[in-house]
Amino acid sequence: MSLFDLMLKNYFDEKMLEKLSKVKILIIGCGGLGSNIAVMLVRSGVKNLTIVDFDKVDVSNLNRQNYFFYQTGQEKVSALKDILEKINPYITVKALNMKIDESNIDDLIEQHDIVVEAVDNEQTKMLIFKKAHDHGKKVVLASGVAGFGDCENIKIKRGKNFSVVGDFVTSIKEKKPLAPKVMAVAAMQADEVLRMVSELE
Repeated sequence: MSLFDLMLKNYFDEKMLEKLSKVKILIIGCGGLGSNIAVMLVRSGVKNLTIVDFDKVDVSNLNRQNYFFYQTGQEKVSALKDILEKINPYITVKALNMKIDESNIDDLIEQHDIVVEAVDNEQTKMLIFKKAHDHGKKVVLASGVAGFGDCENIKIKRGKNFSVVGDFVTSIKEKKPLAPKVMAVAAMQADEVLRMVSELE
């Protein structure tokens, strides 16, 4: 047992620790939401992650995304994998530098227990939700993360096998996303993932 595992024994019972070590989580999008969610889940004991994105780290991302200045220009998935393995070297991270679409999403979702939607594109959000539903997978989504000064408006809406976190109003087309609100939503999404993990058989 690693030192990281010994530390987690202070926070979870044996049953939850076993679930955290076995659950397979897919995070689609490694920007402001996805990069922060991944870091929080690894710090919380998740050991099997697949991270998907097709973009590179840009200096304009650093106001909200969990990357470092020296990683500018790197593929987001590679940069994030490096960060996650520095937090806990005893995890398995599959980094896929690809764009999600109808041709590849089914195989990906089938291989995982919980899906996290962390993308900007509305059509891709709907595709992820629909495919997760079709495959009977649990999914955590976001809606409304832009702006600042109104984090008290963030809510969670839950249904059968899904949760949506956000203020359900602000759009990144109208307001810029900044670290405090983006990270608040990311933290609540990560917490919803942990809740779903606890409910797994």
